[in-house]
Amino acid sequence: MLYSFLFETKRERSLNELDLIDLQLLAMLQDNGRASIADLALQVGLTAPTVQRRVRLLEERGYIRGYTALLEPLRLGLPVTAFIFVESAAGCALAELDQFLANLSGVQEVHRLVGEWCYLLKVRTASPQQLEELLYRDLRKHPSVRRTHTTLATSSVREAPRLNLPSALAHETA
Repeated sequence: MLYSFLFETKRERSLNELDLIDLQLLAMLQDNGRASIADLALQVGLTAPTVQRRVRLLEERGYIRGYTALLEPLRLGLPVTAFIFVESAAGCALAELDQFLANLSGVQEVHRLVGEWCYLLKVRTASPQQLEELLYRDLRKHPSVRRTHTTLATSSVREAPRLNLPSALAHETA
């Protein structure tokens, strides 16, 4: 038991820093990032200054990366969703390629992969022609991109920025 901390994963150590109230606050803020401190305090049974301090600590410790509005891509004229697998050239500078991919117009997400492909990009564009331009004018011309494979999504059944928090929390917030 004395050395059990050596065998904990990074995730377990991080979760050990959080108590049930922290997890409740995270869950509530995921549901409504605009919730007032007063509303949060009422729901967890603490004073507003205490909740303000807890939220600030969650932000400072990196549990909360920021607050954002979730936009509807179809309403904004971005009906084309594509997933692009990218294989990088051997020996390329990955940090440079990371930056290039992240800054491409229309790229919403960039994920590094282990396996046949090196990256997976989630892209939203206004038209198939705009996607084609992205692929042929920008992406495939980069010297660190060896090849790509593109798949178009016909619809999105579920897209959620919400993370699943530990199951012990479900009993408290349900």
